[in-house]
Amino acid sequence: MEHPLGIKDVVRLFQECRTRQGGDRELPVITLLGRRGSGKTAGLKWLGYLASNRPNAFYDFASAVPKRPHEVAARLALGLSYRLPRQPAVHFPRLALGLLVARAELTIDSADVRRVRAELKRALRQAKESTEAYERANGVIEGVGLLQDLNVLQLPGLNLVLKLVQFGLPRLPVTMMWRTGLTWYADSPNRPVDALMKLNELARSEASADLEEVDRLLCGAFLEDLRDHYARHARDRECVVLLDNIDAPQGRKFLDLLVRIREVNASSGRAHDPLLVVATAANARSVPGPYAPDSPAELRIRTPEAASYADWKESIPQPASTTKWHWYPVQLRDLTEPEVTTLAEQAASAVVHATPLIHRLSYGHPWSARALLDATYAIVVERGGGPAELRHILEHAPPAPDPSDDPTAPTNSTDPTAADSSTAADGSIALDEAARRYLLRDLSEGQRSALVVCSAARAFESAVDAGILEEYDQLTKDTLRRDVDARLWLIPPVPEDANTRGGQGSGYLEHCREREESRPEAVLHPWLRLVLLQALGRHEPEGPSGWITTHTALRDWHRREQQTQQRRLDALYHSLALNDLNQVVAYLARRFTALPGTDQWLYELYAITAAPMLIPVAPRGRGEQEPTPSDRVRDLARRLAPAALDEHWSLTMLVTALWLAADPRNRVANSTPELNSTIAAMFHRLTALPHSSAAGLLREAERYEPRP
Repeated sequence: MEHPLGIKDVVRLFQECRTRQGGDRELPVITLLGRRGSGKTAGLKWLGYLASNRPNAFYDFASAVPKRPHEVAARLALGLSYRLPRQPAVHFPRLALGLLVARAELTIDSADVRRVRAELKRALRQAKESTEAYERANGVIEGVGLLQDLNVLQLPGLNLVLKLVQFGLPRLPVTMMWRTGLTWYADSPNRPVDALMKLNELARSEASADLEEVDRLLCGAFLEDLRDHYARHARDRECVVLLDNIDAPQGRKFLDLLVRIREVNASSGRAHDPLLVVATAANARSVPGPYAPDSPAELRIRTPEAASYADWKESIPQPASTTKWHWYPVQLRDLTEPEVTTLAEQAASAVVHATPLIHRLSYGHPWSARALLDATYAIVVERGGGPAELRHILEHAPPAPDPSDDPTAPTNSTDPTAADSSTAADGSIALDEAARRYLLRDLSEGQRSALVVCSAARAFESAVDAGILEEYDQLTKDTLRRDVDARLWLIPPVPEDANTRGGQGSGYLEHCREREESRPEAVLHPWLRLVLLQALGRHEPEGPSGWITTHTALRDWHRREQQTQQRRLDALYHSLALNDLNQVVAYLARRFTALPGTDQWLYELYAITAAPMLIPVAPRGRGEQEPTPSDRVRDLARRLAPAALDEHWSLTMLVTALWLAADPRNRVANSTPELNSTIAAMFHRLTALPHSSAAGLLREAERYEPRP
């Protein structure tokens, strides 16, 4: 099984929680949160592989029709009861008896207690005999036990829920199911048989309250069976349940009930159950948890590096006023550049050289990094392309897959973020469009379209406040930020400095931010924003949702607002996106002598030159030679700002080079970004100007110079 990258600390947390510490202890509901394509399912299955030598079960809420909590418990019981070598099998006598009694085909409404007892025992024997006969005829017991995905298991004969548990209880005596199960259901003032008759009556009811009571009783039996087994058998590991996509319809009901039962058991002084739950979700709003302002869905989320059992225990409030403390949300991280390099090495040695480009484009988003590696392989190995061809990797259109090969593919072919130029004649689509379709599949059509417009803004809040979404309906405007935030696509901004241009160092200019703006606003994930800007660039520039219209509206809005440092810089940011290089150079030339220190000037320089480009890389004509990096900078500066180039040659070249370098689409697949030497040279030239702080500029130039 392939080892997923980037989950080392998740594995550490998992092993820490599932290792039994001698006595019983309460366990968290670990919830792995991640954006679509972050590798949640792969990580969950890897945890299942690590736990495969102890009782474990896997269930995917997204791969089957919604099921009631007790039906989920029954499927998990089958996985947990699979016989492992040299280990006692986990039996579920209480759950088996309860499922039998709750069967729709079984009616027990006699007032004669002895007759009810006899009828129940007869039903148990018939069920067991039927199971053993089916086993002898088909030899299916061991095969069923090996199944990991229990959602779609089809077994003929008896009621499916009962059948699943029976196959997980090989040769469990009827007397044990009767005696153990009856004793547990008798935990009330009524006679045991009365309790079972009541369960049967509730199961045949259509009232929601009655059905919820059935779920509560049967899920309680499920946990009690586990607790009883671990009390009688020494185990070194907790049993593990892996639940994928709990944000699917009905996915939370089982876990909500599990938490409520744990609360009741704790208040009754019962020992803690040995069930460690690890779940996944792509929607933070679907996961309860402690409150935390300025976090996705205002949910306290831990990074894998900070997560631990001790951290979860210490975070439990005393006294606990809600049950949210049971949940422990942990967000999966993106891949580092070395991890993307490992992915490349696993794919083909011919694509390893493109790792810096792929990581800078995707920011380590796992699905996207793999898609870019596949595209790189097709361009470099299959087509014999080079650096010039890799500049247009986002326009690469792999052959269109057969929709039947992907059960999760969107059913509607209309994508409001797409444009005709991104679809080839054979029906294949460009990589950037494929990424938009996949990453935004959970949003509505209107939300996807509005998000393209929002990508023009540096901060997401600015797009919402500036009124550029007026053409969209109120529901879209009201829900867009909430849903994008819940899907974890809003993140703290990456500091703008030499690091984002291919140089050394990061975050060293953040102290220059004005005090009242010390808390940066959330921004779109850089990779998602990049592919959205690709779509925005394909719109009619002066149309209602075009590049020029949107950036002009944002620029004018920032100019009208109260003028803070960030407002001024954002207005110039959008001016540069509109190719107004003259204005930007004139402003930075004035600030070069007006600001008290070099760091403040550098902060403004980088903040403005982070602006997006409508056409980042001009297509090379057939037979044309690729221009040198300095020629590209000079040609762009002369085309956009000839006057500024004549008056402030070094500054204009520097601004243009940093603007080009900020967009990863302008890079070649090389470990040393091609514009670094030009940027370093321009910083050196600026040291000769009057009123310059030579030391600060020389230090900045060093960040772009190669190091041994």
